[in-house]
Amino acid sequence: MKNNKKLPAYTTKVYGDIYNSIERSSELDTRFSANLRSFFQYGRLVSSALHGISQNQTVLQLGQVFGYQIDEVAQLIGAYGQYDLIDINPFQVARNQEKYGHIYPCLNIFREDAATMKFENKYDVVLCFMLLQEVPSATKSKIINNALRAAKPGGKVIFIDYHNPCAWHPLRYWVRMYNRLYHPFAEKLWDRGIENYAQNRPNFLWRKSTYFGGMFQRLVATKKSSPIEQAIEADSFQAENNSLPDF
Repeated sequence: MKNNKKLPAYTTKVYGDIYNSIERSSELDTRFSANLRSFFQYGRLVSSALHGISQNQTVLQLGQVFGYQIDEVAQLIGAYGQYDLIDINPFQVARNQEKYGHIYPCLNIFREDAATMKFENKYDVVLCFMLLQEVPSATKSKIINNALRAAKPGGKVIFIDYHNPCAWHPLRYWVRMYNRLYHPFAEKLWDRGIENYAQNRPNFLWRKSTYFGGMFQRLVATKKSSPIEQAIEADSFQAENNSLPDF
């Protein structure tokens, strides 16, 4: 992986000290805070991220998050898997290195830019958990396509993020107003599907699930391989879709 140490200006201009203050990070890095900020859907978001990850797999996560999602993924992968966790913010990298220490043998925490990093290895699963809402459209495109490049043939890229809520959703207009004030990049996920940012979209099988009135989405892109394997993957997609919990 090639390290890029430049921190984008918008991270401070838009989010202030949220990611650069230990006090603010500590306030947000709790189970209650994670639930409150996701309208008490956090457990469902975590469950949807875990669905599609298996024990002993190699997993790359783009962006380090608050809450217990990292713990859940690390426990699922187990000691003989590999869980690489990256973030461009040096404070968050240092905070999580101190938080997790050597608790999970599979967990490796690096400072890398998800939009520009180069990969020495490919992964069984690439996870992008509530990251795209926080970055501008041009960066969204770079992160999405970089995530797709990181997947092995037959591997999966799992995106968990905001989605365009149904017109009748009681929180729709409140969330839009809140995002325009505090998360100005989130609404672009209402206007344009994540899959539409992909440069090599036909090289992947795409499946989307939405829940909580369409406010959140789980989008899985599985990298195609040989024609026979593609048919097998299509069948496994259908089987997995039938086993997904109804959110």
